[in-house]
Amino acid sequence: MNSSLPEKEKLLSMLTEIYDQLEELEIVLEASFSDHRRQMNHEEQKKLLEPVHRLSMLEMELDKIHPPSHGSAAGQNSPITRALKLEMGF
Repeated sequence: MNSSLPEKEKLLSMLTEIYDQLEELEIVLEASFSDHRRQMNHEEQKKLLEPVHRLSMLEMELDKIHPPSHGSAAGQNSPITRALKLEMGF
């Protein structure tokens, strides 16, 4: 019976060491995934900015071709209406 006690303590010590290593691994993985998530968010923002820029350029080109009339009764040529038309058509 006395021989099993040191083995239990040895096993408990090994399990405690494994637990400590797993906690350290969890911290490292959390930091790594956090950095990766930030990087992916940044890349997605860059991907979204290109169409927004292209849409703005198209709106400016449209304004050059058909300048907005400020006296429109129905408001058909307002910048908001034009932007919505372009956005809906995109």
